[in-house]
Amino acid sequence: MENVLLLGLSAPADDDPYGDPLLRALSAPGASGTRLVVSTAPSVLARAGSEIIAPSHPVADALRQMASLADGIVITTPETAAAPPTSLRTLLNWLTWPTEGSPLIGKPVAVITTSTAPAAEPEPYCEVERMLFSAGATIIGPRTVVPRVDRALREEPDGQVAFGDPGAAVRLLFHVHRTAAAARETSGLPPADDFRPWLL
Repeated sequence: MENVLLLGLSAPADDDPYGDPLLRALSAPGASGTRLVVSTAPSVLARAGSEIIAPSHPVADALRQMASLADGIVITTPETAAAPPTSLRTLLNWLTWPTEGSPLIGKPVAVITTSTAPAAEPEPYCEVERMLFSAGATIIGPRTVVPRVDRALREEPDGQVAFGDPGAAVRLLFHVHRTAAAARETSGLPPADDFRPWLL
């Protein structure tokens, strides 16, 4: 079976303590026929934010290459009506500017937001989604909001991260499944062997 390659992006732990662990929990075992590679925002890009007008940056070029090779993107960010963490915003700026050369144009992108608060009615769109819309990405929505994320994830004795909330795991895997299906369609790949249409 041909794998769909998804690139998972999050802010560093100092800016978002739950994004990277959530992506790592999703990456193993992950959805069938899908490989999720996890990367946090390189700190050098956050420090180089003022250089956004420069034609290139070696780390940004490598990041854009990674995004180009991926069939789809999964982005985690805190659930808020305000701007996302500066490091993640800067990373997205490097990926989306200039628009003409952005590797996100037409790319299926899933947005997952986290909150330590109980479930609440989310804003219609978060700032990350607005940035992705402007870049011409294909948003696979609606975004999945993970409330009480501090309780939804647990660290195992071997250092791996697992889901302690089965409901959150199902919602997230469903979102990844839809993103992978959209990536297969965009890339011209056949559906996964175990693909089931979800009538929701």
